[in-house]
Amino acid sequence: MRRSRLLPLGLMLTAFAAPSPADDCLTPGDWWQHEAVTPASRVMAQAAAQDVVLIGEHHDQIAHHRFELATLAGLAAHRDDMVIGLEMLPRSAQPVLDAWVAGKLSEAALLRQSRWDEVWGFEAAMYLPIFHFARMNRLPLIALNIAPELRRRLADDGFDAVPAAERHDIAPPAAPTPAYRQRLRRVYDAHPLEQPFATFLRAQLAWDAAMADALARASAGGRLAVGLMGTGHMQYNDGVAHQLAERSVQAQMTLMPLPAATCRPNTPAPADAVYLLEAAPAPDFMERLGVD
Repeated sequence: MRRSRLLPLGLMLTAFAAPSPADDCLTPGDWWQHEAVTPASRVMAQAAAQDVVLIGEHHDQIAHHRFELATLAGLAAHRDDMVIGLEMLPRSAQPVLDAWVAGKLSEAALLRQSRWDEVWGFEAAMYLPIFHFARMNRLPLIALNIAPELRRRLADDGFDAVPAAERHDIAPPAAPTPAYRQRLRRVYDAHPLEQPFATFLRAQLAWDAAMADALARASAGGRLAVGLMGTGHMQYNDGVAHQLAERSVQAQMTLMPLPAATCRPNTPAPADAVYLLEAAPAPDFMERLGVD
């Protein structure tokens, strides 16, 4: 039997009751779900009942990675059978991730053997607490991505032109929703590229399909697969969430942080539950790099 994405009705009525006038504006640390402030314990319980949970991030925001770590800890408290999927690394890095979780590699060896700086490039110090959390709790880490060369090939030639064995047996992506296509078109128009939009769109769909495929496989057998990825790949339940649904993974939930700079999140919210996040000061290593 598939797990429901919803809490029992009695809990739903309690969790999603409208906030009182005194709570009209949200504060950092609030979870916002179904137009109401919802206790973190209920959000975590609901998320832990899924097959797949997608957590969105802005890659260069240290506060987002701290939010991810806290959310992973909350989910792990509910589920002993959790795996953590990473957009940051391609499938070729899977043996390195296995060795890291098994305690066989140093930080330096992890970054060197995974070719972190080459394949991802964002400051590793922001992600290392998540890597250590996984190793400390012996939670498998799953490489969700594919190599850029394969993504370009799929975008240029199409899935049918690439043998299944050469694309990790990833099924072709489902057609995007009109809203997702429009959002990608705005991104494309804001950052002119030499490739035509159709090629850009196929590349993004290949990226989404690859991550959805890896998460669907990781959740097989009743495990909770949690995917960490850029918000553009999962917000409004598009991108990876849409590709998962097309792969018959219906028990899924999206979580993401939002800056607590406004009184309330926009309607509709960009995820099933959003966390109001206070901006964190730049850590010392980012100041040394000249990153704001």
